[in-house]
Amino acid sequence: MIHQLGAQYIDSSTLDSQAELHRKFDFILSTVNADFQLDTYLKMLKTQGKLCLVAQPPNKLSMSAGLLYDYAQRTIYGNYTGSRQAMMNMLAFAADHAIESRVEVIPFSQMNEAIERVKGGKVAMRVVLEQEK
Repeated sequence: MIHQLGAQYIDSSTLDSQAELHRKFDFILSTVNADFQLDTYLKMLKTQGKLCLVAQPPNKLSMSAGLLYDYAQRTIYGNYTGSRQAMMNMLAFAADHAIESRVEVIPFSQMNEAIERVKGGKVAMRVVLEQEK
């Protein structure tokens, strides 16, 4: 699905070497809500590349300042998801206009299979585990 949307998926936790990704991307959307090495992602950006953080890691992120002034003109920014009220308004708008997310619903009894499908990149967008009745 991400390829149909013009994106490329890279699971950085499975890479043997990030050298093959050096200055490969124009844009990285990071949804990582765990600690990670910011330098690793900055090195993957092309000149004038942008790194957008949309999840908050539990601890402070640090980086080598030299990665921002090495003539590559990289940008780091975050995207605030909004207040509780803004989220409620957004959900009401989506409901009023029949806007739905793309998900694949899988019963909890198939959780292990769902995890393997996610790891293998075989799900459309997101997986929602549903409690069986």
